[in-house]
Amino acid sequence: MKNVERLGVNLCSVQERQFPVTITTIITLMKRLLTNLLLFSLISGHFTSFSQIVFENSYNHSGTYTHLSVSGDKFFLMDAGLNQCRIYNTDHTLWKTINLNVPSGNYLYDIKFVSENLFTTNNTLCLAYIYYYYDAVNQYYTYNTKIIKENGSELLTIPGCQYLSIYNTSSSGTKLLTYSYDYSLTLYAVITRVYNLPGTLTSIDEPVPEFSTQFLQPAFPNPASTEVIIPLPLSAGHAPAILRLSSQAGLVVREAVLMPGSRTCTLNVQSLPSGVYLYSIDSSTGLHTGKIVIN
Repeated sequence: MKNVERLGVNLCSVQERQFPVTITTIITLMKRLLTNLLLFSLISGHFTSFSQIVFENSYNHSGTYTHLSVSGDKFFLMDAGLNQCRIYNTDHTLWKTINLNVPSGNYLYDIKFVSENLFTTNNTLCLAYIYYYYDAVNQYYTYNTKIIKENGSELLTIPGCQYLSIYNTSSSGTKLLTYSYDYSLTLYAVITRVYNLPGTLTSIDEPVPEFSTQFLQPAFPNPASTEVIIPLPLSAGHAPAILRLSSQAGLVVREAVLMPGSRTCTLNVQSLPSGVYLYSIDSSTGLHTGKIVIN
């Protein structure tokens, strides 16, 4: 018992000598605790910020991201009113503005493949853009596509081309496929052209257009001043669809329920301000979109 008591006294003595409890010790421990709590709070906030959806910016035009082989990730948009492609850094600061040569009476339709070392091999920034003309007398569209450098110099003009896609093949390089339509014919003709490109596709993949015998024709007349007729992708037996006409700011200005079997929808646009509008048809066959210009 004495040995145990002696041992207990000795242990307590050792503990007291190793961990003296003083006011200075308490203050030091509290400082360490507060420091650790602050670090934990900062680290928790850091990881929490990555687990939330955070709004960054908004644009009044349609746009998307691309990856440039030299300049990195960029965001670009199409301004159909000014015939421009504006390219932004990932922090949304303006990087470049490219003016597009759209002939008088034609309208910008789409911008594709903003890229470096795809259409050339000298790091030049290039893109493809599509524009169209509407024959109001015969009521059909004519599309054309140009591939240009950022200074506006043309690399290629493709008559009648409304869609194009690019593939990196495993054995024969990079291929450009273009699809040209002649809408002046009742049963319109389609021409597919294949080009070999000097570079490689590194931009973010763009959707490849799907083609079928039920291809949705564009709205007409376009530009419009009183009414616009929108062909529909509906057939008998399908569920009703919703058609929405929106301003470029995203404001829905017209909305209609489309019944199965409808072939067209006529919208009165006489009271709408002049400008470029987007329409969408949400149906059981998918989401179909297009653009119209109101004078």
